[in-house]
Amino acid sequence: MGSRINYSGLVIAGVGFFLTRFTVTLAIYEDPFRFYLAGVVPLLLGLGLAAFGVALTVADVDAALVRTTALWCVVGAGTMLVLVTLTLVGSAVDGMSNLAAARERAYMSNFLIGGSIGGTLTGLYAARNRQQRTELARQADRLEVLNRFLRHEVLNAVAAIRGYTAIKDEDPRDADALVDRHSDSIAETIEEVKYLTRTARTNEHQLSATDVRSCLDRSVTAVREQNPGAEISVEADKGVSVRATDRLERVFTHLLENAAAHAGTASASIDVSVVETASTVRVSIADDGPGLPDDQQRLLETGDIDSFDDPGTGFGLNVVRFLVESYQGSIETSVDDAGTTVTVVLPRATTSETGLRPSPTDLTGLRPSVSHLIVTLAVSLIAGLAYGLVSESLGGSISGIGVFYGVQSPVIGWITHEFHSVVFGFAFVGFVSITPDRYHDTLPAYATIGVGWGIALWVFAASIVAPAWLQLLDFPATIPNFSIDLLANHVVWGAVLGVLTLYGFRYVTPWLERLGSGES
Repeated sequence: MGSRINYSGLVIAGVGFFLTRFTVTLAIYEDPFRFYLAGVVPLLLGLGLAAFGVALTVADVDAALVRTTALWCVVGAGTMLVLVTLTLVGSAVDGMSNLAAARERAYMSNFLIGGSIGGTLTGLYAARNRQQRTELARQADRLEVLNRFLRHEVLNAVAAIRGYTAIKDEDPRDADALVDRHSDSIAETIEEVKYLTRTARTNEHQLSATDVRSCLDRSVTAVREQNPGAEISVEADKGVSVRATDRLERVFTHLLENAAAHAGTASASIDVSVVETASTVRVSIADDGPGLPDDQQRLLETGDIDSFDDPGTGFGLNVVRFLVESYQGSIETSVDDAGTTVTVVLPRATTSETGLRPSPTDLTGLRPSVSHLIVTLAVSLIAGLAYGLVSESLGGSISGIGVFYGVQSPVIGWITHEFHSVVFGFAFVGFVSITPDRYHDTLPAYATIGVGWGIALWVFAASIVAPAWLQLLDFPATIPNFSIDLLANHVVWGAVLGVLTLYGFRYVTPWLERLGSGES
């Protein structure tokens, strides 16, 4: 199983945060316009980049997209650093001796922030283009398979009908039965093709809870009728559900038929097992045959059809691959001396009203979608505002937070405070996503996790890290500094964050997802 964390996002966050360390400190101007233009605006951009990196770290997005974006972020910052350095060296009267003075200029840091943001946008564009090319290639494969499917199934059936029609006068009863059977086969093939073309547009809203054992029972019954000598054993409990459609039965039927066909004997031995994990259901179908050919393994695992066009085998494996992809699952194959095992990995169904579901890109746990992160961003800003109001009412000052960034200013204090709130809010969603399923849509769970996270931040961040940071800046501070007022601020922040996040996930996230999919 892969990691649930996109660690490359931390690179983007680190670049953005590091560059902001020089932005405000080097932009202390008496002219307010120059201060906001050269200090505050770049600070917002840098902190926004850092928060974006944290969001990518926990978000349900393709890990390759995050890696590409992080790479381009570093390339953008590095390229701008080289250009700025060459410009300063070339314009310095005394050569390198003036570089130390040049470091005091705010535009040095601001240019680097601009370069990193430009690189990040370039990386997102490049990753998006690569995803589109992959999707186009997948659609081309789908069209090729459907063409082969129609050519093989329909044309063969038509040829058979024509042949039996020619001999109808000799044995009309047999001919009529065969014509009816092949006509039914054509109709079934057309329905299958129609469904497969529609699955290209299937989204997660069209998936529903589907009982695995019921689908397996129907598939086993159908395969036993076609292969009376096959010995099929099933180890699965009732009530195990995955996010799929009623066509899940077709997946198991095709795999069981393929296992029986490759057994090499009339009495195939097939073992089916179902294993539940925290967020997935793994259905394994093992046979004792000679082993699945390499081209069919590639077809199941990667969707690579290559030259796979074997009329003797049919196109059941293509159907399996397409359906599992539409269910946002994956397929694993294993071939050894004992035979072949094909494992279908599907996301478990969940009844969570908040919409947190197993990740289609990383099936090791629940991951927040982009819509969840948008809600988290808004809620974190509101929670940060609540924190600030309580702090001001208790005699504190949010402007003091600006000291950590070089300037004690109300504007800088509120900006950096809200940045902290957003970053810690994204971390809160990560904690929520790893709680047991039964707590994913309960108010007590969200409120408890929010308050607990707020208290943890008070203990470690506010009482230990913050005083240590101040000492590094030559400000007197006591370590640790367990202030009751700060505790109250953090408890309020956590409670507001937890409660509003639950209701935001429950009511706002579905609306955002419908809006994003074009639904009314």
